[in-house]
Amino acid sequence: MVIPSAEPGSSAERRSATTDRLKAQLRADLKKRPFAEPSKEQEELQARYLQWADARLQERADAFGPDAAYEVAGDMKALGKKASLPIAYECLRSFLVGALRTPLGISAAAAYQSSHAPASEPVSTAMLAGVISGMGSYTCDTLLLPSMDRRARVANLPRFQAVAPKILVPDPPPVLLEIASDGSKRFMRPGENGTPTRAELTAQAYDLRAGISQRQSTLDDTALDTMLFRPSISGGFNAARRTSGDPATRTAAAEVGLSALAIGGAGALHKALLDAAKVMGRTGQVTVPDLFGGHQRLNLFALALPDKTRPPATWSDAVHFPDYVLQTGKEAMALAGQAFSTANAATTALRDLLGRHMVGNVLSNIASLGATRLIASTLRGGYGGGSLPGEADNSPAWMLQQGTQMFFNDLVWNAFKAKNGTNATQATRLDQERAIAVAEQDRTISCTPRDIAKILDTTIALLSPPSEAEVARSVEEGAGVPVPLSPGAGPLRDALQQLKEQKATPSVLLAAVENALDRLAMLQEASDGERLLDPALSAELIAQLQTVKTAYGDKEQLRQWQHGSRP
Repeated sequence: MVIPSAEPGSSAERRSATTDRLKAQLRADLKKRPFAEPSKEQEELQARYLQWADARLQERADAFGPDAAYEVAGDMKALGKKASLPIAYECLRSFLVGALRTPLGISAAAAYQSSHAPASEPVSTAMLAGVISGMGSYTCDTLLLPSMDRRARVANLPRFQAVAPKILVPDPPPVLLEIASDGSKRFMRPGENGTPTRAELTAQAYDLRAGISQRQSTLDDTALDTMLFRPSISGGFNAARRTSGDPATRTAAAEVGLSALAIGGAGALHKALLDAAKVMGRTGQVTVPDLFGGHQRLNLFALALPDKTRPPATWSDAVHFPDYVLQTGKEAMALAGQAFSTANAATTALRDLLGRHMVGNVLSNIASLGATRLIASTLRGGYGGGSLPGEADNSPAWMLQQGTQMFFNDLVWNAFKAKNGTNATQATRLDQERAIAVAEQDRTISCTPRDIAKILDTTIALLSPPSEAEVARSVEEGAGVPVPLSPGAGPLRDALQQLKEQKATPSVLLAAVENALDRLAMLQEASDGERLLDPALSAELIAQLQTVKTAYGDKEQLRQWQHGSRP
């Protein structure tokens, strides 16, 4: 995706300005409040409190960012519409996760069953569907989603990031601040004047953090509370697609298409609901103590940028979505190639495909098949062998079986995937391969000028005008006055001299190399170019300089591919 142009003022400058503004705001508010009991000790306690509060302001400014409208006191504004693009991206990812797993297995199962008697070979059908589903989930989890995330990172797409509970509820301060009803301030040490002790404050902070962490885990779909959420939505969607009695919906193509829409749509809805809760004030915020002795509502999540020095991607960048798709495909092919880079890489990829994806999906299919027939038997008079003779395809028993089968399939697969984690070795190998390429390019850029130092010295000497002593000696020997050099010899000599003197600076080196190549081309076009420089010497010099230029260009191209264009 094309990176938008940078806004004025770097992120570091804006963060620093935000922190300074918050610190000034804190001091201004405390300054206008009189001490309830003025004393030198109160001033010392205030200084200690300000030192602690400054560190907390710095943490929160870094966590929420300079544009999050965090204030020392008062409720934060919920993320709201600012998070619409990240939500859309997460929904797309979740749709693909569902649409590329089970529907592929359904297509294989439909083709297999077409050559067998109805309802025969249920175990072999489930196993075949699991194997094909495993191939789809491997492609999605190992190749497609990492490629999408890597290109989204280059596009600087904001992503949801949970704010650390310790930032929302920091450790107890060494000094407590109390604001009286008349607006006066009083500073106390923990445990003084009936205030909670430091141990009590620590226990309270721990309890608040535990609650915050639980809420964040719930909204991130990593808590026990949401374990049944997505399977329930998926089961409901798949039961709904059984309500139609139209025979056209029972064809193999319709089964695959409708299942992809139902399962993928369930995943997208599931993610949309959770992410929408992150950006709403009631569900995406928490009440915590502020720095003025009161309370305020802060966001549980922030929008984190991969590169804080560049502006974030916005909806206006959606015009570049076709480029993003092509780049994602290119990155996915690069990741796929890493599976064959070494013997260990191939073994790891094969183990992941067979042991995690195929076995996991086969077990999910078999478990869901047995459980759903047992549950559906309650509507079939206790018969658990499948549909009854003459039973309609959209009967309540069939809808119950369809919904519960997808429910248990998702439940078992998600548990299996959580137990075995994800495979990121191919992405790591690709990053290492690119790091090696950059190191080789750096070596070429730094070593080539040193390697051609002798050629540079020879060429510079040939392009230098003769000294007065050399002219006099030539006249004495009867050779006459040397012919003046071409006007292009001087600029080329200066360019080569600059290249020789500044070879350690890559950016200056590239400019000097390009200048030298241009001057060499101009000199070769002149009438005396061949007379001044030996063709072999000139060709070798051009080849070496072109090598440096190519290495620098390849390095910059790879940098832009991995990190985006500079602002």
